[in-house]
Amino acid sequence: MCGEEVALLRLCEILAECALDNRYYILTLLRDEPGSVADIRKALIRAGVSKSYTTVRRYMESLKRTGLVEERRRHFSLTNLGTYIVTCLREMRQNVEVLNSKAGVMSPLTISCLPPRFMHSIRVIKHAEYVQDPFSFIAEFLMHIQDAGERICVLSDRVSPRLHELIAGRVAEGVEYIEINRGGNAEKIGIHLAKVAESMELTAEERRSFWERCCIRECNTVPIHILVVDRKIAGISFPCRDGRVNLNGAFVSSAGEFVEWAEEILEYYLERSRAVSLRHVATR
Repeated sequence: MCGEEVALLRLCEILAECALDNRYYILTLLRDEPGSVADIRKALIRAGVSKSYTTVRRYMESLKRTGLVEERRRHFSLTNLGTYIVTCLREMRQNVEVLNSKAGVMSPLTISCLPPRFMHSIRVIKHAEYVQDPFSFIAEFLMHIQDAGERICVLSDRVSPRLHELIAGRVAEGVEYIEINRGGNAEKIGIHLAKVAESMELTAEERRSFWERCCIRECNTVPIHILVVDRKIAGISFPCRDGRVNLNGAFVSSAGEFVEWAEEILEYYLERSRAVSLRHVATR
């Protein structure tokens, strides 16, 4: 048996223990403070579960053998493993509930493109509305882009010319623009932005400020599309299961937890992207 199989068996043992009568509830009780067998028995009774002292003691010995709790001076507390398992199970339950509730719109899509750490918090999409076509999505953001006062951030392998024109106008008015694009597209973006800036008839100083506020970066892969405006609203689009870009809908929300999640994903790709110099198009 290889090491990976041994580790999996150990994990199965832990999860099986948590699934036994009242075990997970007891672990959640101990998350806040240690407790004796008598304390835990009283808490179970308050929750409507009547068990003898001997039975509760047996529960605790089982949890101790599995490594989820430790006993000191007749009081039990969570081990580091126990704390981790309780946290993971709570997050997993919430994520599963949300994925089940969104199954209708998520079934043709895949979350496999998400960096692993962001899967643990995918429950934030419970705050979002699924906007089912690209025109509605753009319309949803037009007003927010027009009202942006700080910055507009985009992670995408393509941005519509109309959206670029609108964003460029806001950049000219002082808004910062960050775009992370699939490798090879940045040159075209720079040229298009340059044409839009030229049509605005900016002064030399205004042009310099315009390009200082534009940050175009390239990333080898851009599996997810994200748009965030002023840390106030965000939209995220997952790809189709066959790898195609999903142009038919996106989750949109102004809930702080959702926007923060989208920004963290943006930051992840920002750290893994490279800056593209726009100097040669800026000076045309």
